Amino acid sequence: MSKSWKDALLGTGLPLEHDVKEYLKKRDCIARFEYSYLRPDEHRVERQFSYDVDASLIRPPHFVDFMVECKYRHPSVKWLFAPDEYGGPDELEPNDFMHAMDHFVNIDFAHGGTFPRTLGPCCSKGVELTTEGANDKAIVQAISQLAFGFVSHVVDAIEHQVFRLLAGAFIFYHVPTIVTTARLYRLNDDVTIDMIRSAAEVEDVASEQDCLVLKYITGVELRQYNLKALQMLTASIGEKALMGAIQTFTSDLGHLFDVLANRLPQAVVVVSVADGWQAIDRLLRYVDAVLHPSSDLLGEIAAQRAQIQRRLDALGTKLSARASSQP
Repeated sequence: MSKSWKDALLGTGLPLEHDVKEYLKKRDCIARFEYSYLRPDEHRVERQFSYDVDASLIRPPHFVDFMVECKYRHPSVKWLFAPDEYGGPDELEPNDFMHAMDHFVNIDFAHGGTFPRTLGPCCSKGVELTTEGANDKAIVQAISQLAFGFVSHVVDAIEHQVFRLLAGAFIFYHVPTIVTTARLYRLNDDVTIDMIRSAAEVEDVASEQDCLVLKYITGVELRQYNLKALQMLTASIGEKALMGAIQTFTSDLGHLFDVLANRLPQAVVVVSVADGWQAIDRLLRYVDAVLHPSSDLLGEIAAQRAQIQRRLDALGTKLSARASSQP
């Protein structure tokens, strides 16, 4: 049976891309279709790749770029993700999905590290479930399109910071985001294979979410791609200019670029618009709250930092007591 024109058009993803672009424009973003970049394909031939929508939110001294890949799916499709946690061995913190770039300006992103709020639950790995079976490539491909387009934004941000191409110093943020019409589910933390086998519905073993933060681990290919782009930046604008502007955790440019190459990106935001635009609104509100905290949020931040300090003080006291008791 042939598809109707409506199903065919929706399946291209174009209507979703258009809706996302227009919605972001209504929310004070400068939005445009398609961001293109070059990268080697599976045959190591350099080809043009792209993601769907690029949108900028400018709140001096903050410049936020939303890198958006859109995935239209039939209403029956579900995306299921494995649970994970903030912190832990991967050291992903709640605001790392914003990827603050403040290494070449004299202002710092104030709310990295621990934070009292989160945009959404943390996950790692996902799979697409359809009525015809599972597709473990769809989500990976969407993330890859964003991940390989990431470093060119970072290179551009560094150049802007070094040469002050905007009026004054800016911190740049890059938020890789997948927007889909599929419903999102996060497996319960305590779920087991036996629980899944005995479950009648996915809701028996997972909770539905409309916004998730997905950890991303940079592979060897992407790391090399990132590093090459950063090294080309050194060649194009000069090491002297970069060293004259660097203001970060290291004065070694090679060390900085090596760290960045391993962390671009660290996390991807996944948003479902199956039931409307609430999750995109929440993403925009969250970013705005991080950049311009209310008095209530500042109080939460202060309370959290005080609690961490008390724990550190208690640990120091315990270690000192232990050391003094040793013969």
